[in-house]
Amino acid sequence: MASGAGGQIALIKQGSLYHTVDSVNLWTNFTSEGIEHQLEELEEGSISANRFAPPSHKGLDFGEGDISFQPNPNAIGHFLMGAFGTLVSSVVTEALSTGANSGDGAGKEEAFHRFTLRKTAFSDRSFLEPYGVMIYRDVASAFMLNGAIFTGFENTIAGNALTSATVTVMGREMRRIDRIAAIQSLVSSGGRVWVWDMASIEVSTADTTSAGLVANQKFEELTWALESPQEGVVLLDGTKFYAEFQPNDFQRVLISGTQSFRDQDDYDTFVAYENRRFRITLTNVNSAIWIGNPNSVDVATDWRGYYGMRVHIPKVKYLTWSAPIGGPNRLQASFTAKAEFDDLEGEAIYVELRNTINHSVYVGSSA
Repeated sequence: MASGAGGQIALIKQGSLYHTVDSVNLWTNFTSEGIEHQLEELEEGSISANRFAPPSHKGLDFGEGDISFQPNPNAIGHFLMGAFGTLVSSVVTEALSTGANSGDGAGKEEAFHRFTLRKTAFSDRSFLEPYGVMIYRDVASAFMLNGAIFTGFENTIAGNALTSATVTVMGREMRRIDRIAAIQSLVSSGGRVWVWDMASIEVSTADTTSAGLVANQKFEELTWALESPQEGVVLLDGTKFYAEFQPNDFQRVLISGTQSFRDQDDYDTFVAYENRRFRITLTNVNSAIWIGNPNSVDVATDWRGYYGMRVHIPKVKYLTWSAPIGGPNRLQASFTAKAEFDDLEGEAIYVELRNTINHSVYVGSSA
């Protein structure tokens, strides 16, 4: 009998929306998935004195859904690459370099990555880069979603919990393939997820500069989400699959959360309708797994040597803020907000990531 514990998910960069691939080479951890094979129905509309519904025919054939996971520093980069689309990387410490402060990551390459939103289309058929996504559900064949794009990415940090993330997927063709059994282990230090106490949230108090950032310790939960709405285009090309994936709305970054209600500072910002800068940092502060060849100064000043992720949102505008009294219980403030494009930095959001994955793995060879 099949169980979720035996499931696997893996990816491969396709290089083209139209490639049909039967292999994968990028493995990831996950907690759940809801990717479904969808068949649209085309029902006849003829009236023939029969009160029962007329016959139907097979319409559009595609796959869509989501993948939820507890992000670890190495695997999360694949989803960030698919959702954001642009990456610049540098090697901080070469492989085999060790030092007095190295932990069990000693000798591994320490890489620094910066993910930004794609400004130009991947191709004339797809704005976002297509991947192949394999889902094995612990019985018989695996399912392969070819021509898959990541149209949304969401990350949540909540008190007394492991961090979580969800990626939204839509794909051109879903089929079955032989299961690819080999798996790269994710039980290494790079596979450890971030815990809530590894998070630091900073918010500027009066402007949108990095110099104005101040640690804000009122947050109980914070979620940021990137949305890149895409439309599947159906052409008269002799197939029942989408022929193109093209943008059909603005990209947006939405932020929401709850705070301990200690003061009304954020309410004042909400009413003033002013922008604030957010910076969210996750660092695995377990010194036993320092990567590369760090020293204490590096770690203290710029989180070098840690498996870490830092999310920069230069301009955030509060859209709603409330702290209702629902009874005699403790009051919480809840809010929603959005990012606005920063002309000076040329970005609405960007993500920095430190791990042991080389740049070539994220941008390299396709199927």
